Amino acid sequence: MTVPAAARVVDAVGAGLGPAVLAGTAIRRPVPIPGVGEGIAWLVRDDDADHPMQCYVGVWPDGAVRLLSDDQPAFFDLVAATGADIVDPSTALGYVRAFLEVTRGPAVIVREVRDVADLRWRPGSQSEEANRARFEAGPPIEPPVVEPSAGGFHVELTLVVDQRVQRNVFDVGRDGSIRTGYRVLADDLPLPIAR
Repeated sequence: MTVPAAARVVDAVGAGLGPAVLAGTAIRRPVPIPGVGEGIAWLVRDDDADHPMQCYVGVWPDGAVRLLSDDQPAFFDLVAATGADIVDPSTALGYVRAFLEVTRGPAVIVREVRDVADLRWRPGSQSEEANRARFEAGPPIEPPVVEPSAGGFHVELTLVVDQRVQRNVFDVGRDGSIRTGYRVLADDLPLPIAR
């Protein structure tokens, strides 16, 4: 697996991380995407800045490098260009988890939770604390679901997305295509804010 050329990574990541890539202080590490070829997605991270920065880039078969963070269409273009073979439930679940990580915006919280105990809380307003109490008194968080479906797999995960908890549905094709939907379980919660 070849590390993408620094100049191409700099063009993709721009002025924020570009200088650290050129200086050699930024980490460039491959990120596995189950069901897709190796070395197509890379984490680019600089921990030496005043505020650590990171993003994900994709490497196309022709050597082009593009930003994947906050760009789901770029991710799907990369998967179409390289090919995917999502063959079993475990691969489908890993593929969805990788998709969520490499395409999330840098200032957006998106993480999977499996239990209320997985949630970190901050002191909240009166209404946020009331929402938290209702949520904690409600039904437990459902575990992940991965089932075969026509042409692929049906995946369900519970996610924290900024200040809400939601149940997301992903219909994953064997070719890596994804159709999504979600329902909000609780909103306006006293969850940590990252900006």
